[in-house]
Amino acid sequence: MIVFKFGGSSMRLDFQDAVSLITNLFEESEVVVVVSALKGVTDDLIRYADSLNQDLAVKVASEYIYHAKLNGIDPSVLKPYIDRLFTLPDLEYPALRDYILSMGELLSAVLFASAVGGKVIPGEEIFIGRGEFGDAFIDIEKSRRNTKLIYEALENGFVPVVPGFVANLDGRIATLGRGGSDYSAVALGVLLDSEFVVIMSDVDGIYTADPRIIPMAKLIPYLSYDEALLASRYGMRAIQWKASKLAKDFKLTVLFGRTRNWRMGTVLSERSSGMPLMTFTKDRLLLINVTEDIGYDPIEEGPYWKLYALSESEALKVVRELHKRIFSPTQSIFQFGLDIQWKSEHYQQVSIKNLSQKRNIIRKFYYEEENLEPSG
Repeated sequence: MIVFKFGGSSMRLDFQDAVSLITNLFEESEVVVVVSALKGVTDDLIRYADSLNQDLAVKVASEYIYHAKLNGIDPSVLKPYIDRLFTLPDLEYPALRDYILSMGELLSAVLFASAVGGKVIPGEEIFIGRGEFGDAFIDIEKSRRNTKLIYEALENGFVPVVPGFVANLDGRIATLGRGGSDYSAVALGVLLDSEFVVIMSDVDGIYTADPRIIPMAKLIPYLSYDEALLASRYGMRAIQWKASKLAKDFKLTVLFGRTRNWRMGTVLSERSSGMPLMTFTKDRLLLINVTEDIGYDPIEEGPYWKLYALSESEALKVVRELHKRIFSPTQSIFQFGLDIQWKSEHYQQVSIKNLSQKRNIIRKFYYEEENLEPSG
C-alpha cells in the first residue's frame, strides 16, 4: 500500500502527469491518493468565507469547470459539489469557515477520481479530529475503524481519492491548518500501515533552502525526522509540521518528488545527509547543519541547529550569502565532514521497488543526483 499526495501546483499545472502516474502504478500495487485544492483556490475560499461575497464562489466554480474541460473531464460531475458553495449550511462562523475552505480539496478529489476511475472518500469520513476549527489534529486511534472505506474501494477496483486538509470534529468539518493535506496523507499512511507516503509537488524534493528564491539551493537526498520537524516549524513549506511529527512518531518513510516527469529527490526517515538546511519566517531564521558564523547571536540552539531573531529580509540576505560561501564552485563540501563531492548534475534512474521489499512496482522514478553518498 502506497499513499500519494498531490499538492496544489501539481493539481493545477501537472494534472495529467499525476493521472498517468497513478494509472500506471495502480496496475501493479494498491495506491491511495490524497489531493489538495488547485493552487490559489484556498486563498479565494478564505476571502469567500470572510465576506460571503458569492462572486468569489463563482470564481472558484469557474476555475474548476475550466480545469475539468482542459483535462477532458465532463464538468457535470462537479455540479452537486459546486452547488454546496452557494447553498451554505446554517453553521456558526468557525465551522462555516472550515466548511467553505474544505470545498477546494473536495472539488479536486472529484476531478481526480473522474480521471483515474477512482472513488471519492471524504476526509471527514475517515479522520476523527480533536482540537479546534482551523487547526485541528487527527486522532489516529479513533480513526482506525474508518479505514474500511479505503479497503472497500480497493476491493471493488477503485482508486480511493481522499480530499486532504479536513477531519470530523464533533460531526462537523474542521480543517487541519495550512499544508494540512500533507498531514492527511501521512495520517492515512499510518492508518493503512503503508510502506511509504509520497508527497508530490512542483520541485524535485527538499532543498538546502527554498529553490524558488535561492537558485543555488541544493537537493537534500536524506532528511531526518528531527531536521524536518524543526524546519517545518520555521518556514519550510515542503511538509506541514504536524505531518513531520506524525511520520516521526510512527517511523513512516516519506518520499518527496516532482510530479512533472516523476522525479524523486528526498527521503524523509531516521537517516540524515548532514547537509545544511536554511529556513525562515517573518521574524526567525533557522540554520541546520551550518557551522559558519553569520555575525548574529542565536536566541536558541541545539546540537546541530541555531535559531536567530531576524527579519524576513535580513534572513533572506543571510541565506543567500551562506549559499554563496558554502556552495561556491571552488569550495569543497568536505568542510561538512561528508563524503560528498559536487559534480555536474545528471539524472539517475531509480525504481521504487528498491525502496520497498514488499512490492514490485514496475514504473520508475527519477531523482536529480549529484553524486551524493549520504552519511549516517
